[in-house]
Amino acid sequence: MTLLKRWTDQPLARLAACLLLGALAGIAWGQDADWDLRNYHLYNAWAFLHDRDARDLAAAGMQSFFNPLLDLPYYLLGTGPWAAWPRGLAAGQGLWYGLLLFVLCAIARQLARLQGRDWGWPDAMAVVIGATGTMLVSQAGTTMNEVPLACLVLLGFACLLRLHGDAADGPPARWALLAGACCGLAVGLKPTAMVYPPAMALAVLSTLRPRGRAWRMALLFGAATALAFLLVYGWWGWRLYLRTGNPCFPLFNQVFRSDWIAPAAGTDLQFRPRSAAQWVFYPFYWLRSNQRVVTEVRFADPRYAMAWLAAACFGMRRLLARWRGEPATGVAPQAMLVLFVASAYVLWLAVFSILRYAVAIEALSGLVLLAACRAGTPHALHPSALRRTGRAMALLAVAAIAASRYPNWGHVPFGERNYRIETGAVEAGSMVFFVGAPVAYLAPFFPRAETLDFVGLTWFMDKARGYRLWSMARQRVASHSGPFYAVLGEDARQQEPQLERLLPGSRLDGCRTISSNLENDRHGRPRPGLRLCRVAVAGAKEPPVASPK
Repeated sequence: MTLLKRWTDQPLARLAACLLLGALAGIAWGQDADWDLRNYHLYNAWAFLHDRDARDLAAAGMQSFFNPLLDLPYYLLGTGPWAAWPRGLAAGQGLWYGLLLFVLCAIARQLARLQGRDWGWPDAMAVVIGATGTMLVSQAGTTMNEVPLACLVLLGFACLLRLHGDAADGPPARWALLAGACCGLAVGLKPTAMVYPPAMALAVLSTLRPRGRAWRMALLFGAATALAFLLVYGWWGWRLYLRTGNPCFPLFNQVFRSDWIAPAAGTDLQFRPRSAAQWVFYPFYWLRSNQRVVTEVRFADPRYAMAWLAAACFGMRRLLARWRGEPATGVAPQAMLVLFVASAYVLWLAVFSILRYAVAIEALSGLVLLAACRAGTPHALHPSALRRTGRAMALLAVAAIAASRYPNWGHVPFGERNYRIETGAVEAGSMVFFVGAPVAYLAPFFPRAETLDFVGLTWFMDKARGYRLWSMARQRVASHSGPFYAVLGEDARQQEPQLERLLPGSRLDGCRTISSNLENDRHGRPRPGLRLCRVAVAGAKEPPVASPK
């Protein structure tokens, strides 16, 4: 028995090794300080726990209205029992990456079993290709939450693969229901996973036989997805509906038409393809280092282009085999994989085109390459063919890693505590404007934060002029009897006119720097950034400024 087979035959050993690797990956990047964390991941969890709906107004911009469930564990651990253990917090968040590796290995093993062969080095190399993808690795240990979603999506796909197994796998309805529960949970936690359930249903309908069984499993899968989504998101959607009139606010407002904002979709379309050539060949534009083509940061990744070519080759090979009347024994699971990845990619391209949302597609890219290699290899299960496939996959793995440029979403060196933040003192009962983004993460760290009102002046509030959200902001400001303060963020200069509209003739006085370790550079050096200023209102008698603590 080979070392590889001995290790893979021990599920607990596999899981422990994968989780350890994930924890180490989380630590290797350093402490997470990405834009989203500083904008809404910390704020949303704190605001939910302290029921800030009646006090704050879009403090973190449009993201203020996102489901906070995924952010709660990180916030509670990072500000509670693990507050003085930054490496432990990073390792804990990195466990999601380890869990994804474990599920990816399980999918590879299941595909090998369904083809009537043992797991081997070709499968291991396919896993390596997917597990070293730029979006996956770069998000290990971060709070962006795409890796946990990908874990659920891949777990759902692993369950659906069981439908191609024999009776020993158990009742097929169970696997369809479990798969739907995983996918519904993912979509309910964060809507960026919405492209995956339709792609899975299509893959089931297209590859499972007989047709009646395929429809039954697809309907069970869809029902479980809808139920899990309602259980996870329904309470939050109802809460948003009661508050704004839109259960998905601010998304899909062209459908629900809340009077808080304009009737628009609310999705970010800046990374969608810009030409017909990009719509067809978009992954080939990411082969070389680029920025702001399909994501915010500089990166390069050949996996998507390789998977694009592999899926096309697999499809043509299957069409040719069908035309020749060749038997399709053991092909259905591979076809299900390729069809799921291809259809999920098309849906992702049409709805988002933001690459960090495509982690599940990226993770399966190596297995798509392996499926194409086997489809184009005569007598694919012959030992000599297996050796050739193994060498080919090893070369592809080396090429994929060598050609990748891994982005850094924002990290700072570890310190003695997760958050070393000094905002400076403000009077109880003050209204604090967050002018620009990302600054809402500061809210929990203000002294007596529970007595303060926070209002976000971001592009989102600016777009709400003429609608109820802007009117509410004006009413809140007009009726406020306490002091005003402003936190100036990265794009404060662009958003300061909003402050002038709300408080005509006001000026910023007594500005002082806010100290925050999350604003440091990657070497731990403080960067000039956030400032807290008192807002002096025209014609108002100014009380004494609170002294900093």
